[in-house]
Amino acid sequence: MPASLLDLPSELINHIIHLVLIYEDTPRPCPEPPYEYHVSWYRDSHDCLTQNAFGPKHVKYWKGQERRHKRWFSNPLALLLVNRRISQMTRWRLDRLPRSCALDVMLLGETYLLPTWISLPAPCRQIEDLTATIRIVGNSLTLNGRQHRFYPGEEGSPPLILWSFYYLLERFLEVGPLAEHRQPEPRPRLKRMPFTINRLTLNCVSCPQKYKVAPPDMSIWTWMEGSNSDTEPAGRYEGVLFLLMRPDWLARLINEYIGYLLGMDSDMALYGAMLYEYVGSIRVCIDGEVLKEYHLDRRLKDLNYTSLGDVHGDSWRQTRWLPPFAQWKKRVGCARARAGLPVLS
Repeated sequence: MPASLLDLPSELINHIIHLVLIYEDTPRPCPEPPYEYHVSWYRDSHDCLTQNAFGPKHVKYWKGQERRHKRWFSNPLALLLVNRRISQMTRWRLDRLPRSCALDVMLLGETYLLPTWISLPAPCRQIEDLTATIRIVGNSLTLNGRQHRFYPGEEGSPPLILWSFYYLLERFLEVGPLAEHRQPEPRPRLKRMPFTINRLTLNCVSCPQKYKVAPPDMSIWTWMEGSNSDTEPAGRYEGVLFLLMRPDWLARLINEYIGYLLGMDSDMALYGAMLYEYVGSIRVCIDGEVLKEYHLDRRLKDLNYTSLGDVHGDSWRQTRWLPPFAQWKKRVGCARARAGLPVLS
């Protein structure tokens, strides 16, 4: 019997290293209220793209990351520090692994997003595939709160809950994998973000059996209102407040507003610009089944405005560093090419 790992055949050592590098942790269980072990970082409106404070206030990070992740910590770190031979084999394997990450995101009580990394094979600035699995855990305390977070805002702006998803994506592009414990530094958004994602997958999944999910024949409007006397008999559904949101509702809601972002619509134009600059394609899935896939290179090619400032007003005029649309589009195409993102000429 081998006395140590180094006594094993090279093929077996290589396979063990591969398994370590692709290991995915199990998603963390739902924390108990009042969630004192999770914190959100305050951001002024000029420190991030969102003009809505709901997003930064309702993305919460686990405090334990402060102790564990003082530096970039990912699957290969321990292997790289074992000895020279294991380190060389690990680096060789890393060069042949796709740069993929897996993120678990809990939508807690229809209010907070709790992101946790479950797979970080290798540190890099150009992520090949980022998969965010979105789990719906718990329900709102009141119907008024549910309506407040899920109804569209004024003049077609997104529901408040979506600003949290937008901010979570911006935070990743700003600080990268496993750096979400770093408190953001106040600064205007002038420089390019250092991270890019070739393919972003947003997978909304079904909940564990212990939760009672809204039935398939219920509409999302009934779920938000508690009843819909115009189309459904009163009292048809009981205890609507305690029914969990269906994952297909959340996926379709996210999908709808991704379309608005990519159309550079109204106050969401800045987030649309962020997607075009840093993301190759976006897939929205329901339990792993693709609902919609957006190829951003194709959308960018067909996107034409004389001036986004003229079209969208203050949301673009407030960022005077942005060039006219034609210059911006050309710059984005060059930046995508440098980052290895797909580009159509």
